[in-house]
Amino acid sequence: MLGILIALVSAALSGWASVAQQRVASAVPVEDGGTLHLLGRLLVRPLWLFAFAVNMAGFATHTWALDRGGLLTVEPVISTTLLFALAFGAWWAHERLPATVWVASAFLVGGLGLFLVAADASGTGDDASDLRWLVAGVVIVPIVVVLALFAYRRTGPARAVAFGIVAGILFGVQSSLLKAVTLDWGTGLIDELGSWKPWAVIIAGIGGFLMQQAAFQSGSIALSLPPTVVFPPLTAAAVAIFVLGGTINMSGLHGVAVVAAVLAIIGGQVAIAKVEAGREQAKAGGAAPRAS
Repeated sequence: MLGILIALVSAALSGWASVAQQRVASAVPVEDGGTLHLLGRLLVRPLWLFAFAVNMAGFATHTWALDRGGLLTVEPVISTTLLFALAFGAWWAHERLPATVWVASAFLVGGLGLFLVAADASGTGDDASDLRWLVAGVVIVPIVVVLALFAYRRTGPARAVAFGIVAGILFGVQSSLLKAVTLDWGTGLIDELGSWKPWAVIIAGIGGFLMQQAAFQSGSIALSLPPTVVFPPLTAAAVAIFVLGGTINMSGLHGVAVVAAVLAIIGGQVAIAKVEAGREQAKAGGAAPRAS
């Protein structure tokens, strides 16, 4: 029970921090420069810095929740970060979100929670050979590069969602590698720093962070945040299966639950993107968005 309560606190902290960071980032025109220029502008904004500190507090409480409760208990609760963010964002902007966004978000969060429970990979190792990680890199890096280039060449909703997906993939890779890195600390700090894995964790984390801020700059919290919530566990699950040798039980009700979860996640994401794209077009055209 304590783990669930701590996870809710973590979700609320992360949700508020995401809204605050998005509001600051969205005030920086996309035309002003690239991602590093955006970061330079953000680092001098007190609200963004405070939100960053709150986000770190959310990460710390997330870690505490995992220590007090099991992974399958805590992670579905953490996914409610999206619901907290939508509520904080609507309150901050003094507007009502369409009911469609709330329903789609509930489907997305519920689907993610169901996936985390039903698709728990068994037989997953803590680490893999360098060759298996190399093959994973050959697959993942081109996907990330293509999506990032696509995002840079787009504006509006497509840019926000694409950057969010890239951030989510990178965060998922980071979490997958982080466990392998922590297992190797016993070999000594000097030996560990001579390995490629801690540097890959750092690069993936920084890259994911920058892509997330670019997503926040490009679209509303309802557009930019869902991919960064959904894709880390999906990416980690893919790594667990294809790199770490895990398997997912797809027989019987487990298989039905996994398929239903994936459909709920995809449907929720598509519905949110469609509604929010329409709302942003209406705002750009000077029309007030309608709440349904």
